[in-house]
Amino acid sequence: MFNRDWKIAHRVHPRKNGHSIVEAVTAALILIPITLLILDLLVLVIANSMNDTAAKNAARAGANHSDSGAAFTAAQTTLNSFHSSPILKTLQIKAFDYPYQGDKVACTTRMIVNLPVPFPGFSTFTFEAKAVEPLVGEK
Repeated sequence: MFNRDWKIAHRVHPRKNGHSIVEAVTAALILIPITLLILDLLVLVIANSMNDTAAKNAARAGANHSDSGAAFTAAQTTLNSFHSSPILKTLQIKAFDYPYQGDKVACTTRMIVNLPVPFPGFSTFTFEAKAVEPLVGEK
């Protein structure tokens, strides 16, 4: 015989198609901002590392010269090798001390970075790095 309980059991357990769409939208609303924040943090970490490298390279280039004018020109030439991009707004020498404490060269660089996904109040960040290298240029 035909079992009527099958029809009743089918009606008791409703379909769950709508629940999965709601869960997917809710997860997207949470995960997308977190992903964008992680992207911004990754850009900031890389930019900070680039600025440290730029300061060190500029100080090394300046330390290879025997006078302050040539040292500054060499440091500036080194910074010009860093190409600008939509993220890297500016990279410049903030301070250049030749000689620094007698037998060293000090170079301070400033980097302004545009965030790829700006949050309210946080569209640009400024990094400064200082590097000190011993003079190796002949006098």
